[in-house]
Amino acid sequence: MRLIDARILVETQCISFVEFYGDRPRYAILSHTWESHQEVSYQDCGQESSKSKTGYEKILKTCELALGDGLDYVWIDTCCIDKSSSAELTEAINSMFLWYQEASVCYVYLVDKFEGLSLGDCRWFSRGWTLQELIAPKFMTFFNNSWDCIGSKNSLMGQLTVITPIDPDILRHKAPISSACIAKRLSWAAGRKTTRVEDMAYCLLGICNIHMPMLYGEGKIAFRRLQEEIIRSTYDLSLLAWTPPVSPDVLEEEYCGFLAESVDHFASCSEMYSVTDSLMDEGEISVSNKGLRLMARVCVLDYSDQGYRYVLKLDCMAPGFEGDFLTIPMRKVGPNTFVRAHSLGEGDYSFHLESASWGESAFYTVTLLTTMPSLAIRSPLSVARGSDLISYSRFTLVSIELPRDISVVYGVETPVKFWDAEDRAFFGPHGSYQNWGAFLLETNTLFICFWHKEDGEWLFKASLLDMSRPEVYNLWKDLFLSAEQLGYQQMIVQYMLNSIENEMESSVETRFKDKNITLSFKVWRAESKNLCSGPRWRVVFSKTSFVRDSSPEPEGE
Repeated sequence: MRLIDARILVETQCISFVEFYGDRPRYAILSHTWESHQEVSYQDCGQESSKSKTGYEKILKTCELALGDGLDYVWIDTCCIDKSSSAELTEAINSMFLWYQEASVCYVYLVDKFEGLSLGDCRWFSRGWTLQELIAPKFMTFFNNSWDCIGSKNSLMGQLTVITPIDPDILRHKAPISSACIAKRLSWAAGRKTTRVEDMAYCLLGICNIHMPMLYGEGKIAFRRLQEEIIRSTYDLSLLAWTPPVSPDVLEEEYCGFLAESVDHFASCSEMYSVTDSLMDEGEISVSNKGLRLMARVCVLDYSDQGYRYVLKLDCMAPGFEGDFLTIPMRKVGPNTFVRAHSLGEGDYSFHLESASWGESAFYTVTLLTTMPSLAIRSPLSVARGSDLISYSRFTLVSIELPRDISVVYGVETPVKFWDAEDRAFFGPHGSYQNWGAFLLETNTLFICFWHKEDGEWLFKASLLDMSRPEVYNLWKDLFLSAEQLGYQQMIVQYMLNSIENEMESSVETRFKDKNITLSFKVWRAESKNLCSGPRWRVVFSKTSFVRDSSPEPEGE
C-alpha cells in the first residue's frame, strides 16, 4: 500500500510516498468525487504544474486534517495508485474496500455542498465508487466546498439512512455487511453512476466480498463476470431475484436469461432478506458452459385458466409476503434446462417475482440459461418468437390431456428431464435415444409410452397398467430409481415392459374417489410447429364409471 507522508507534504509542499507491504501504520483516507482534468495522478506528483490543479488542494487539505488528528499518513485514490500498471490497479481495486475499512478516519469532501443545498443532492451520493466509501469506514467526517466540517457519520446518520437504503446497523458497523443478502447489497448501488461502464461492477467487489481481475474494454460483460464470481463464492439465490424495469422492449420478450444486465435491475430488492445459511443449505450452484447449474427447489404453480408455470424457489423473502418464499417463473426449453419467463399471475406479463408457500416442490439439478440461444442457429424460415425457442429445442412431443379431476402425481414423472409440466408433455431432443416417458396418475395407474422411427416412419406405443399388481409396482420402482440416472434408452424400457405385459393396453379398470372406473386413452398424430419441430402425438384420456357386473356408465372426458 502506497501512502503519502502528510508531514513532509505540509512542511515542504512536496508529495512524498512511503510503501508498506506488511503491517501498515494508522492513516487517514479521502473520499471525494473526481473533477475532470483537475486531479493529480501518481505521474503528476513530481511536477510543479500539479500544484495549480484543484486536486492538489484536496491532497494538501487532507494531509493537514490528518496531522490535526494525530495521523502521519494519508491515502488518496487519485495519486496513490500507479494506474499505468494494470497489476497495481487490479490490486488496488480489489483491496480498496479493506483500505477504507481499516482507515482510522475517512474525510468526505463534498465539492458541491454549498449553503442551502441539501446533503442528498450532492453528487457524492450518486456515484458508484462512493458507495463502498460510505459503508466501509467506521469513522467519517464530512466537509463542504469550503472544507468546513458539517458533521460526522454518526451525527448525520438520520440523513444518511434517508438518502440511501442501507441498513443503519450496517452503516454503524453494528452488523456485518454479510448479514445482507447479495440482492439487497446490489440494490444499494441501483441508480448510481460511474464514468466507465466496467466500474459499475468493479466498485462492488468489496461490498460483495469478491476478487477478480480488471479488464477495461469489456463493457457490460464486467457485471456478468461479477455475478459469476459471486456464484462461485456463495449459494445465495437472491442474486437471481432481480426484476428488469417494465418497458415496451421487455414486454415484447417472452423469455430472458437468469443474470441481470445492470445493477439497476436490483432496485426493488432493498427490503429482501435471506432465510437460510448459504454454507448449511443443501443447495449447490456453479457456473457451466451453458449457464448456471444448480440443485434447488423447483415446483409448478397452477394459474387455473392461465395454465401452469415452473418456478424456482429462492431462499429469500420480502416484507408483505411473510410466510411465502419468492420464486422466479421459468420455462423449460430442454432437458432440465430453463429460461426465465413472464409471470402468469393476474394477467401481468412482466418478469416480476412470484410469492409462494413451500407446498409441493422437489430438489432437482437444473441448468439455468444466462444467455438466450442465438437465432442464427435456427432455420432461415424460423420466426424470431419465444415459441420458436421452444419448438427449436424439441424435436418430438407427446402431449397428455387428462380429465379435469385426474392429475399426474407430482414429482415422479420419469425421465423428469424430458417432462414439461407446463405443456403436460414428454419431449425428445434431436438425436435422442431416450424416446419414452412414464408417470403415475391419481387413479393408482401407471402410464408408459414409447416412440421411435422405423423404416422411415415414426411409431408410437403406449400402455396403462394397474399399480396394484406387484410386477407393475416393481417396474415403476426400477424406472423411477434407476432409469434416468443410467440413461435407459427406449428399447431397454420397452423390453422391461414386455417382460411383464405381452400386450399394450389402452384401458384399465381401477378405483377412483370411491368409484369403479375404466380409464382409457386414444392417440392422434397432431403436428404443432409452436411446440416441436418434428412429430407430435396427442394422448387423450377419458374415464367411465361403472357398477360391478353392470354396463359402464359414460362420464365424458
